[in-house]
Amino acid sequence: MHRPRPKVAPVRSRAARIVLAVTVVAAALGVPGADPAAAAPPQLEWSHTYGGWNRSSSPTVADVNGDGVPEVVHGHQDGWLRVLDIRTGQNIGHWPQPVSVRPGTAVAVDGSPAVGDLDRDGAAEIVAPAGTTWKANQPGGVVVFRRDGSVRCRFETRDYGNVAAGTGTPDGYGDGVFSSPALGDVDGDTYPDIVFGGWDLHVHALDRNCRELPGFPYNVEDSTWSSPALYDVDGDGRMEIFIGSDQFAGGFIDWSGGEFRALDWAGGTVRELWKRRVDDVIHSSPAIGDIDGDGGLEVVVGGGNFYNRADGRRVHAFNIGDGSTQGGFPYTTGGTTLSSPALGDVNGDGIAEVVIGSHDGRVRAIRGNGQLLWERDLGGPVGGSPIVADLNGDGHNDVGVGNNWAFHVVDGRNGAPVTTLNTWVSYEAAAAVGNFGPHGWWLVVSGFDTPNRTTTIQGFRLSPPGRTPPWPMFRFDARHYGAPPSGGNPLPPGQCARSSNPRPAPSDASAPRGYWVLGYDGAVFAFGGAPFHGSASGRLFPGEHAVAMQASPTGNGYYVLSSAGRVLTFGDARSHGSMAGVPLAGPIVGMAPTPGNRGYWLLGSDGGVFSFGDARFYGSMGGRPLVAPVIAMAATPTGRGYWLLAADGGVFSFGDARFYGSTGGMRLAAPVISMGVPPSGRGYWLVARDGGVFSFGVPFHGSLPGTGLCRTPLGVQLRPTLTGGGYYVLSIDGGVYAFGDAKYKGALPGLPLGRHAVDMAVRP
Repeated sequence: MHRPRPKVAPVRSRAARIVLAVTVVAAALGVPGADPAAAAPPQLEWSHTYGGWNRSSSPTVADVNGDGVPEVVHGHQDGWLRVLDIRTGQNIGHWPQPVSVRPGTAVAVDGSPAVGDLDRDGAAEIVAPAGTTWKANQPGGVVVFRRDGSVRCRFETRDYGNVAAGTGTPDGYGDGVFSSPALGDVDGDTYPDIVFGGWDLHVHALDRNCRELPGFPYNVEDSTWSSPALYDVDGDGRMEIFIGSDQFAGGFIDWSGGEFRALDWAGGTVRELWKRRVDDVIHSSPAIGDIDGDGGLEVVVGGGNFYNRADGRRVHAFNIGDGSTQGGFPYTTGGTTLSSPALGDVNGDGIAEVVIGSHDGRVRAIRGNGQLLWERDLGGPVGGSPIVADLNGDGHNDVGVGNNWAFHVVDGRNGAPVTTLNTWVSYEAAAAVGNFGPHGWWLVVSGFDTPNRTTTIQGFRLSPPGRTPPWPMFRFDARHYGAPPSGGNPLPPGQCARSSNPRPAPSDASAPRGYWVLGYDGAVFAFGGAPFHGSASGRLFPGEHAVAMQASPTGNGYYVLSSAGRVLTFGDARSHGSMAGVPLAGPIVGMAPTPGNRGYWLLGSDGGVFSFGDARFYGSMGGRPLVAPVIAMAATPTGRGYWLLAADGGVFSFGDARFYGSTGGMRLAAPVISMGVPPSGRGYWLVARDGGVFSFGVPFHGSLPGTGLCRTPLGVQLRPTLTGGGYYVLSIDGGVYAFGDAKYKGALPGLPLGRHAVDMAVRP
């Protein structure tokens, strides 16, 4: 059910509803070292007051006209988009322009404009959201402008209700967009897309020509005030969407409160990677960063005030990979947290803190473990969203934030007051800090006078900061990622991914192929199109454990090898004998079936090879002196030869198996543990205990150390795909990692596997 928010009565110094924060260019043009003698508070250079409210459109700092110097872009409820010269605060040529979702009608702007090069021609576009609850009979949506002020394209949202009246009855106008658009590549075509939430019950993603991407809009069943954060979590070249929405009991979701979700686009389909429910709406916009210093990313968001429940007064933090709650969170404040969080190292310990305001009048800095670093009472509700930057040039980060009567600068180390820049003006928009090249560093703030219905925007000259501002505006930069500027591709230095599958493809259980995973206790787990034929866990003797598994050549069965040398068969796999009960020079550690499913070889750790069925003996290392024990074997596609792998990386070839090289004699970070051979038989891959993959005669497609995981899993096995164009790597915790043309179909991290995973087999 659509529930537009009621307007708040205009009262001086009341931060009226939802807050959006400010935007600034993230990439500084160079940050000099701090000169303590030159430290000074921000100095007012210009101030302009004009009619009407700009309640919540935060200024964005970006180079619009292409002269190499940024401008200031901001919206207004009068429906005009302004682009200002930092030296004077006056509009540059071709600006302002009306935000006309329908030609000829200027629509009020409450959200913050985003700036980016949508068509990759070297010229910036501006994407302005349109819509407000303060004016009736206006179509909502987004308008994309070229740098010269001409309109590139328009998009009008759906009409599900009368936003101004606060009813669910359609009024002939697309419902408004308060959500500030984010510009990032969602579909992987290398061009930025336009992502935003609407009051029309949907999350939208448009291409550069304002056409909805296949699979969008995504129905969230209620209004969205939160702005999206974008980040490529899994390294697949597509940015995932993180956004909060309202919920009302009834309908297919049937939840009273709010939902925060992670969305992923793949092949024209949008799916939820994860979702978290809270007991109040989410009007705050999320921020992504590493708040606990472990190299992994968290997504942090505030609450809302529709239901006036506890979660609306909290700060939530989720692990970005799976949505699990960050330790120590949620953090409870004394008032509604409409404010959108800023992330930045405020105390100089090298780890970002969470900075956020609330309606109890306080701004807080919260550590990544949920512990309060400091709080400062600003004397009135804090609806504005903070920025984090060195605002006085002393080399230490400060916090700049507005409340319902002034804009405040406080010391990031302890929250002590630094200066108050303007009084008797309300601030719902965030400020913006930027390096304007030859014109130096500036701070821009925008506030409104409620009873007099005016807006004041001011430019303050700054002493050069002693460090790069960690959060110079709302949504972090002009593209509004709300995240580190790379967007996750590549991963920023020192950061890593938590995903259990760093390069996932959508799981398809109906696919004709799949794979099995074997646990130490003999349990077998089937994924994709691999049929389950039973487990060995109930057939192992005391003290016996599973060692290896192999698929039968038909793909309709599998073998499980035990530590006692027994061969257990499932499906159409047939037993041809075993080494159970036979005295051996070394334990049985591996096996390989023949192509016709009428035999197999077993391998001993001393290098001995034992043939069963139609498997022929082509030689072994049994009885020969070895530098290290033999640990794995693989047969050639013809069945007329095989390779043996030793723990020192040495490879031994027999029959028609050709030697392509080895890691024997190399200095490795971890020992090799298994090998895989493509269907062609022309080469092989070796995998080490740390998940590193070594290619000999075959292409390299990646390895676990290259996936950017926070804690690299220990490798167990490598299995090639049926084409030889990729491979899977199995980790000791049951994780499956797909490389090349391998398709991820599921994994087992966290599920019982006895002591650990020992092997996997790909269904032929």
